[in-house]
Amino acid sequence: MSDIYVTSAAELKIESRKKIEQFFIKKHTDAVNFVYAVDKSLIGGVLIKDGERFYDATIRGRLAIVKRNLR
Repeated sequence: MSDIYVTSAAELKIESRKKIEQFFIKKHTDAVNFVYAVDKSLIGGVLIKDGERFYDATIRGRLAIVKRNLR
C-alpha cells in the first residue's frame, strides 16, 4: 500500500479530494491510502508527497522560486 500525503492551506472540499485521489489512483498499481493535513503556512494551494516525489502547487513554493530567481 502506498501512502500519499496531501497538505493544503485550508480544508479541501470533497470534489477537490476526489480529483486528487482519482489522479493518484491511476498512477499506482497497488492500494493507495490518502493522508490529509492542513498547514496555513502554505498560504494557498496544495503540497502532495507520493513516495519520494513532491508536487508543490503552493503559493509559498512559488514565492520561494521567485525569491531564488531574484538573487
